[in-house]
Parts: sequence; C-alpha cells; structure tokens
Amino acid sequence: METVTDQPREDERGQQTWILLMDPGWSPGDENEPPPIEAVVGLWPVNEGEVGKFQANPQYVPMNENSPTDPLDAALRLVLRGSAGADQIQLMLRDSTFDIAMNGDGRPLITKSPDDLPCVVVATGEQHRRRVSSPQWRRIDLDELVVLLADGVDVLINPAGPASVRLTGDFMRETSMLTDEEVADLHARHRESSGMRVVSPDSMASE
Repeated sequence: METVTDQPREDERGQQTWILLMDPGWSPGDENEPPPIEAVVGLWPVNEGEVGKFQANPQYVPMNENSPTDPLDAALRLVLRGSAGADQIQLMLRDSTFDIAMNGDGRPLITKSPDDLPCVVVATGEQHRRRVSSPQWRRIDLDELVVLLADGVDVLINPAGPASVRLTGDFMRETSMLTDEEVADLHARHRESSGMRVVSPDSMASE
C-alpha cells in the first residue's frame, strides 16, 4: 500500500485539517477532482502542525478485493510474506487507531485464537469488523489497548482475514514503551524499506 497524500484539507469551519491515504487504484480525472469517500482508506488529523494517529475510514471500499485495508493491515501482510520485520508492525501500531471488540459491559471481548490462547479481538478496518460478531466496538489507540489488556491475554488482529495474526500482550506493552528516540531510529531505518515505505506522519505534515 502506498501513501498518496493530498494537501491537508480544511473542514467547513476552518478548524481541522487532514492528510488523506487513498486507495492506490484511484486517480483523479483532473487535479481538482475531490476523491469519493469510498476511495479514502483513512486519514491522519492535523492540529496546529501536529499529526495525529491514523484513523481508518469505515466507508472505504477497496477497489481490489485483495488490497490491504489500512497501513497496519499492509504491514501485517508484508511480515507474513517475510518482506518486513516486527519492528515495522511496531511503527504502525504506534501511529494508528483501531477497533477493539467489547462485551457491551465495558470489558473487552475475550476469545480463543486458532492456537487456543485467550485474546482480545482487534479490527484495523470496517471490512475486518464485519467478520466478527461483537455486541460493541470501541475505537482506541495502542496506549488504551495496553491498559485494557489483562495479564496472560494476547491480541488477535483481524480474525478470519487474509493477514490475521496473534500478537502477544508482552509485545504490545513493549511497543507502547518505546521511546521517541527509538521510534525515530526505526523510522529512519525503514523509510525506504523494500516493499513498503514507512512514512512518519510528522514528516508528511511538513511536506
């Protein structure tokens, strides 16, 4: 998945801007053509020059049924093919929001992974949510996920999807505890990595 960034867009009140991630199969008929909502993979909010975490677009419809649904899904597919490392998943986890399945009583839904281990269920996009029966979903980031994650419970991402993986609770906690310097070093090492360009949202805002 490639990032196709537009100039940050203002809302009607002029108070919010975004950097858009477009489906790589979409291209404008002319330079002023706005993208249809279903071609927008998601966005990074920009507030006073600070770029927030990636937010998946629930109305996104991949133009290719095998296309990744979001940057984290793309990273997972590369890792499963042996084309990327776990540290690239860490970068995507830190820079994304995602949905966790909830019981409806304020607690995460716990299920068993294919290898029979207890897991919370996380979906990185709307297409993955549709594969899971859950009373409720909650949009969170990595720090919130770690708070909700009980000891001995792992994270099952996109169950039944083409790149479903189980990430251990310890891996999620270690990722959450990476320092800014460690994150900057990872971005520098993988900026032009084979098969995927890992782009710091802060650098996109400054372009």
